[in-house]
Amino acid sequence: MRVGFIGAGHIARALGQGWSRQNLSDPPELTYLDVSADAAAKAAEETGASVAADLAGLVEASDVVIVAVRPQHVAAVLAETAPLLGARALVSVAAGVTLEELRAALPADAHVARVMPNVAASLGLGVFLFVPGTLGGQERATEDLFALAGDVVVLDELHFDSATAVAGCMPGMLAMLVRDFARAAVRRGLDGDVARRLAVAGVYGAAAVIAREGDPDAVITSAATPGGMTAAAITAFEERDIAEAVALAVHAAAERAKELK
Repeated sequence: MRVGFIGAGHIARALGQGWSRQNLSDPPELTYLDVSADAAAKAAEETGASVAADLAGLVEASDVVIVAVRPQHVAAVLAETAPLLGARALVSVAAGVTLEELRAALPADAHVARVMPNVAASLGLGVFLFVPGTLGGQERATEDLFALAGDVVVLDELHFDSATAVAGCMPGMLAMLVRDFARAAVRRGLDGDVARRLAVAGVYGAAAVIAREGDPDAVITSAATPGGMTAAAITAFEERDIAEAVALAVHAAAERAKELK
């Protein structure tokens, strides 16, 4: 499959990195286009992709066109792309731009969908929230494409913002928590590099265990031996209502998605 990126920012690059991993038997052919020639060239160099000279060339070289620009620039991009698209699939990864808005800017018979990835796609560990929209017969091939770089979750657009707040924002929010664990260890006297190494390795292994079990509560129960160290740590979290802080963070992210236009 041939994939063309309109935009070469961090999400487009993460997707390209995920789709160009060496262990893929049939990776897609990638092409980038960006208002910054340097950004497109850097993304192409990282992923073994091509750089398009212009929008018409990008669309012509693509089976799937991915709109990966800032939400406020989507309308202008769609206006230029609409007469070139033809039967190709168009997938927007822009937060806050609804399927209705995408369809209104494209021909009535356009094959269009929304996907929200996260940066873990670069490692093949992404989570992709997928609203198939009007892809029709191209839905399965598009879903399979994203599945090459992670886990695809098909959902109703009604829940898109809340789901994005959990999956899409998770790398940044979890990185903040890992950073703060390392800082806490430094306060207890550990060397900074050692503290960061322990925190990063700890969360990496913990995520693998949680993924294997599929049930966070089961992991909490098995790890928090009554009277033990983990139980004491969890009690400290509960006393400060960390669960409410997380709920507020998810709410803030979901509400922000409505303003990203």
